[in-house]
Amino acid sequence: MHPIVPLSAPHETIRGHVPPVSGGPATSPHQVPRIRSTFHVTGVQYHAPRNDLAGSSTLGRRIVREAAAAGADLVLFPEMWSTGYPLPIDLTLAVPVDGPWVEGFRDTAADLGVGVAITLLAEHEGGPTNTTLVIGRRGEILLRHDKVHTLRYDAEAGLTAGTGFETAEFDGVRLGVMTCFDREFPESARELMLAGAEVVLVPNATAWNPVRAHQLEARAFENMLAIASVNYPGDGWGQSSAYIPIVFDPHGRPLDPLISKAGARPQLVPFRFDMEAIRDWREREVWGASHRRPEAYRRH
Repeated sequence: MHPIVPLSAPHETIRGHVPPVSGGPATSPHQVPRIRSTFHVTGVQYHAPRNDLAGSSTLGRRIVREAAAAGADLVLFPEMWSTGYPLPIDLTLAVPVDGPWVEGFRDTAADLGVGVAITLLAEHEGGPTNTTLVIGRRGEILLRHDKVHTLRYDAEAGLTAGTGFETAEFDGVRLGVMTCFDREFPESARELMLAGAEVVLVPNATAWNPVRAHQLEARAFENMLAIASVNYPGDGWGQSSAYIPIVFDPHGRPLDPLISKAGARPQLVPFRFDMEAIRDWREREVWGASHRRPEAYRRH
């Protein structure tokens, strides 16, 4: 188990168009959250204890407290945090969404008034699912996403695939989820864009390379979305990163859509999205849904 690196510690290659945080999380679970110009997502680039449900719960809730104290609006975990995603997947470790493992994160979210996107191997009547739950500031479950593009040819053959891409509102921001392999299919981000998503959360458990980074860059650009992607640390892994769709300045000069990127070591990674700038871009530019011609597209 790695110690938690405080957010005040130096980060590896944190870069780009990062405005200052506009305030910390709500101080009470009964306080009505305000719509923020800056939406602060904290990525959890840490290892989870492998196949240890009690350990992943204890460490995960401690990390949520650390991130909330540093001003996170929402804390995003890497893929299948409940087990740490060791292979082969032990299907007997699936937990119920209404059970004590999830309840611990819901209670922590409510106690701190912070959002949590927690990931787990979840029970399902058709077989376990690779699931992300977005938990609101009062501990309510706002969104459940079951990974749609499961690795049926390999590691996730025993899992049940999800059936769609839904969105939910958190602090006035419309959120969606693509889990790991979901990001490799353009339809995933396009479905979320059409459902109104402004920020897409991407929990991963994979080796990282420029090809995968460019996929996320393209998904953000073509759908006019912001993307927060988090991964487990390690040599050739890590590189949790955030992208925005704003690719030109007011004078037409190209901008780097990558606004934040971590290295490989265990750390908390802050992503700060200027929602006013993103919404202005979405309203006046030509990508996303503004010039689609769905009558010309064929479905197979």
